[in-house]
Amino acid sequence: MAFRIILSALALNELETAVDWYNSREENLGKRFIESVEERLVLLSHTPALFPIKSSGYNEVLVEKFPYLIVYRIVSKTKIVRVLHIFHTRRDPARKK
Repeated sequence: MAFRIILSALALNELETAVDWYNSREENLGKRFIESVEERLVLLSHTPALFPIKSSGYNEVLVEKFPYLIVYRIVSKTKIVRVLHIFHTRRDPARKK
């Protein structure tokens, strides 16, 4: 049984902001970004422990082809992956906690 993915309000906001930014740069670029994020979220729903826990205590996975990091925590007892951030890798890492 797959884990359920839950995005925090902050992660949703970060995702929407990134999509808007990419769409302002090139037609359909935001769509390609969303597709890359969705591919990672599907992977996380099936194998959330595939990506290691970092020193911050959270798991992290890079979005393919885009400079974004998905920061998440596994809640094993409830089979939930809680996505805390969809974080641009050039931002201050202290903000992702």
